[in-house]
Amino acid sequence: MSEEQREILQMISDGKISADDGAKLLEALKVGEQKRREKESPARRVKEKKRRMHEMKGVIPLSGLAGMREMGRMMRGIMRESVSGNDGDFAEIDEEMCEDAGFLEGPIEMVSGTELVLKRRTKLHRDRGGDLNLIGVEGSTLEAVGEDAPVINVYRENGTVYLKWDTGDLTLNVPETVDNVTASIMGGNINLSAVSAAAEIKTKGGNINLSDASRAFTAKTMGGDIMIRLIDNWNEDSEAATMGGNINLILRESTRSEISAKTMGGEITVGEGISGVNESGHHGASRVNIDLSDGQDAPDLSLKTMGGDISVTMSGKEPAEEKDVEKKRSRKKKK
Repeated sequence: MSEEQREILQMISDGKISADDGAKLLEALKVGEQKRREKESPARRVKEKKRRMHEMKGVIPLSGLAGMREMGRMMRGIMRESVSGNDGDFAEIDEEMCEDAGFLEGPIEMVSGTELVLKRRTKLHRDRGGDLNLIGVEGSTLEAVGEDAPVINVYRENGTVYLKWDTGDLTLNVPETVDNVTASIMGGNINLSAVSAAAEIKTKGGNINLSDASRAFTAKTMGGDIMIRLIDNWNEDSEAATMGGNINLILRESTRSEISAKTMGGEITVGEGISGVNESGHHGASRVNIDLSDGQDAPDLSLKTMGGDISVTMSGKEPAEEKDVEKKRSRKKKK
């Protein structure tokens, strides 16, 4: 049994994560190891040799016991950020609040500076699926979209609006008067499109898609991918972490940031037109720092994954497969 496997089992024993979460972590670790073995090809060895030569020119390589220790630290950091304390980071909505709450039966007004807290109930033996879609709109009106919207409890307290529902997809128009969105679900995807609020979002077993992110965000998932597309004036510290998934970041030419990307068992690729790249790491774990600060104070952006890849590209220069996805989305919208 590897040291990483023992770490996961110890976290289960200590009650830091559930048995189900531990099983998913072990599976993610297995996926990462499989990817590592697949990369042991002659071409990969040549690439690794070139990287080591680059390290000898000024970067101290990590190997042996030091490399294993560093890999362990990286794995524990990614595990903590993407899994541990799944609900502790978010404002809680308890059942007593829902008993006193009313129902979201139509549009409601959101005053400037409102905090919006969203959570789907997670009861045993219930369907935990369903996506959460948040669409940024002008004005001050929050509204559920679609005839099939689930029954939603709504509760207001001291500038915070709490929404809680049982199951199914939920699509909300989120007005510009909302200052912060906090969302936690299980078994579904979270999609934010042009939401002008800062966002703290987490899902288990689903993907996260942040389209036209303009404020600070914290995006965490286990077993899913994270897609982030920034807008021109994005300028706040943010982070994204996943277990067993990939992270794709699309920058703008105007983006000013200090980006830290870390993966264990995956690869990090940086697209053309992006400067200030500094690569480091060792066998099985990679790090890339990208300095886009232009010598000025700039926000930090942290990207971490275990068992997945990270790609950083410039808007308009995404890989062909990503452009194909965007074209398909455009055709669907026209229909």
